[in-house]
Amino acid sequence: MNVFILEDKWIEQRYLEQTLHKIRADLEIPKMTILPFTDVDSMMAKLPEPSIDNVFLLDIEINGNKKAGLQASQQIRQHDAFATIIFITVHDEFLPTTYKFKSEALDFIAKDHNDITAKLKDDFIFITKKQRHQQPVQWLTLKTSAGYLKEDLSNIYYFEPNPANSHQSLLHTTDNQVLTINVTLNELENEFPVLFRAHRHYLINPLKVVSVNLKHHTLRFRGNDQDYPFSRLRTKRLFAQLKNLESPLKII
Repeated sequence: MNVFILEDKWIEQRYLEQTLHKIRADLEIPKMTILPFTDVDSMMAKLPEPSIDNVFLLDIEINGNKKAGLQASQQIRQHDAFATIIFITVHDEFLPTTYKFKSEALDFIAKDHNDITAKLKDDFIFITKKQRHQQPVQWLTLKTSAGYLKEDLSNIYYFEPNPANSHQSLLHTTDNQVLTINVTLNELENEFPVLFRAHRHYLINPLKVVSVNLKHHTLRFRGNDQDYPFSRLRTKRLFAQLKNLESPLKII
């Protein structure tokens, strides 16, 4: 879990860090990386890849700008649809304003309340439950020219090289989209072992394979009538990858 703190007052920043360490111990969170920042630009320069593991604790007023935290939340949400945003501020009058910035914050905690620790702990209980609930979904975080795309593995058929750019790949999805990814097939293969290099031009999602034609060395995906080649030299590895899958496999 990555927790980003945006707070320009050192003593309050330290208080939040100590509170987070206590919450981590109480909830037995395996790993929590805490990253404190005193200004928006520094934090925005360190934004990680989109993930449900990202949590942002934002003060609203930073260095005299009474809407800095709100503006930061808007940028964060545009970059990361999966992160959790929590406001901690003295400016509780801005609560209605947060909706205008479409930051989809989980909570709004006033600094002058005595139960900040209890409220934050409740929030992190909710976050950890959400993480456990979403664990069965396999997400691939992919770099694009616009930033990052987080794609459910179950929505992926295959990747192929981009003929217009040797440093890019084309992602083919089950809803007939073709998306440009700013990494090569080799880089994708190294980063995501769940994918299989069936052919030098195809990096496939083996979970989608429903039939294999041994005579013509082609395969088909669920919901897709097109034949895709696989290398004869990779036949043994392909079957090793497919043998433990729950979905039925037709051999032709």
